[in-house]
Amino acid sequence: VTNVDNDTAGFIVTPTSGLQTTEGGGTDTFTVVLASQPTADVTIAVSSSDATEATAAPASLTFTDQNWNAPQTVTVTGRDDALADGDQPYKIITSAATSSDAGYSGINAADVSLTNLDNDSAGILVSPTSGLVTTEGGGTDQLTVVLLSQPTQNVTIPVSSSDTTEGTVSTALLTFTPANWNAPQPVTVKGADDFI
Repeated sequence: VTNVDNDTAGFIVTPTSGLQTTEGGGTDTFTVVLASQPTADVTIAVSSSDATEATAAPASLTFTDQNWNAPQTVTVTGRDDALADGDQPYKIITSAATSSDAGYSGINAADVSLTNLDNDSAGILVSPTSGLVTTEGGGTDQLTVVLLSQPTQNVTIPVSSSDTTEGTVSTALLTFTPANWNAPQPVTVKGADDFI
């Protein structure tokens, strides 16, 4: 007599798409479970396709002949990159299984598609924007300029006085790079004497 098997080796990953994390550290989860009981331990590694956008924990899942039908949860946590790069797609990669069970050895579970929601926006912060005072005796005051997010290329900002007979600025151009974008740069304003 031959008893025809109705079980197949495989993984059930739920869900495989539609998940979201945030750059503020927001998380999302998915589960993995075996489709049939193995004859030996089955282990799969779990990792992010882009570690600058998110990380996954735990780094591996192990199923035994006792817990094979208990779904195991993977938690994905978004990471903050300081770039105003918009919402970024990435995947959690499930590596091929390692097992001495020939049915499960080398089987690859489905990868999971996610999106890391951006919390950065391009912008320039000038502080203060009013209330500065200079004097015709050469008195000065100061403002600072800084970017709100990390640029991918250098950003230059021209600086000038609307009336150089009343006041002048210490620099005509500010340059921010991907390395110094978050360091406020000072601009000194000096009063001019017009003899009027």
